[in-house]
Formats: sequence, structure tokens, C-alpha cells
Amino acid sequence: MKATTKQVLIGATWLVVLLAMIGGTMLWQQQVHKSKPVTTITVTSTERIPMVLLLDDHLTHNQIQQLTAHIQNSSATQTLVTAKITATGTVTFKGQLLNSDNRPYIQVQLPKNLDSNRQTHLLKQLLTVARQQFKFRRFNLVSYGRGGLTATNYVEHTTTSLSPQHLVLMATPFNGTSRQSNNRCQTTPVAAKSQTATLAKLIAHRHTIDSKMQVLIVAGKAIKADQPLPLQSALAGQSIFKPVVKVYQQKVLRSWRTQSGLLNNHQIGNTIQTFIN
Repeated sequence: MKATTKQVLIGATWLVVLLAMIGGTMLWQQQVHKSKPVTTITVTSTERIPMVLLLDDHLTHNQIQQLTAHIQNSSATQTLVTAKITATGTVTFKGQLLNSDNRPYIQVQLPKNLDSNRQTHLLKQLLTVARQQFKFRRFNLVSYGRGGLTATNYVEHTTTSLSPQHLVLMATPFNGTSRQSNNRCQTTPVAAKSQTATLAKLIAHRHTIDSKMQVLIVAGKAIKADQPLPLQSALAGQSIFKPVVKVYQQKVLRSWRTQSGLLNNHQIGNTIQTFIN
């Protein structure tokens, strides 16, 4: 009995030692693989990057609200402020951003009836003041209609530091609205002999565009309805941007509506947000 008891005790002792060794090994592995404590916080996702809206000055207040609501989409909690500049360069803001607004909206209002160079100068001045006022470094520029022509002229005549990360141009009449100069249903580039003076000028200055900027051109196509803006004109910007920037996309959104085009298209918000994010 004594021998048996001794053997049992020895076996139990070795079992305890074995379990202790296994437990120690598991604890050591857990400590080795345990995540290191965070000593710094990356703030890239919380950086304030506004979406600057440069819309056609012929839009009504209701049309602007409608388009803005589509663009805001899932980020409706972000504040929208209005930035206005006079012909003499005086900048005023309507609204104030919250500390939590990391993707706010800034709707730009430029004076009407000014030439493109003057509008470009005023837009550069307004964005410079807005960056100081709202404390941001980078921004995205979203335009609609003739606002897209101003935006294109702007990115061709601004500095790299004031160039947008993303440029979205919706329903922009790059080659005018004449169906004689544009094949209404074609998505191909406009032939040189059919280019308007505006398009030819923008193409001539494309080499000054920041190649890092990402560009999206959105056109609307009315199905079985009158097409107010020829599709080829709206997509003619491909001749300006595609040879220059590293990221270029174009998208045609179809609608049954005869008026307002993209203003009523619920897809526009998702299209823009997907591209920018």
C-alpha cells in the first residue's frame, strides 16, 4: 500500500507540474500576442474635409435644396453653411460649423455676369478665407451645370495647395447645348472641328491641372424624353481631364423625367459619396 501511495503521490506531483507548465506556456503566449497599448491616435478619419458646392447660378432655391439633399445623402447630420463673395472680394458666411463636422458642406455663391477669369480669382479668394475660418486643409469640389465650367477653369488656374482632392462635375455643358455641335446620344469625345471655343480653351490649358486630383463627370440621360443637354457635351470633359489625372471616371444616370435631369435623380447622392469615400 505504501508503494502504491507513493506512486500515486509521485504521479500527482508530475501532473501538477505538467499542468503548471502548460498553464505558464499559455499565459506567456497570451502576453506575447496581446495588442500593444495605443500611444498615439490617428486622426485621419476625423480630419475636416468639406464638400464645396459650386452650383449653377440659374438654379432656383428649391432646386438647390433638392440637389443638396440628394448629395448629402447619408451624411445629413453634417452642417451646411453658405459662403458668399461680392465682386469687390468681400466674403461673408451664413451658418457655423460644429466641432463634430468633419465632412461639412460649404455652398459657394459667386457674383453673376462675370468672366471666367474673374470668377476663378474670386473663388480662389473665397476658399482661402474659408480655410482660415473653418480650419481645413483639404476639400472636395462638387459642381453642377455652368458651375462645372467655373470649377474646371478654377482647377486649371489655381495652386496645388488649393486644388481639390476630388472634383465632381454634373451636367456641365462643356461643349454648349447645341445639337449641331454635339451628337446627342454619343459618349465619345467631341471632334476638334465641332468643339466650341470654351471647350477648346479648356483643353488647351489642361496641362496645368494637378494630376493627383480625382475626377468624376456625371451626365444625365432622359429616356423617351427631350434631352435638354446633349450627352456628348456633358461628357466632353473627358478630353480635358482623362489625359491628365490618374483617376478619371464618368457615369451616365438615366431618368424618365423630362425636366431638371439630375436634380431629381435619387442615385446622384450615392454616386458622389461612393466616389469620394
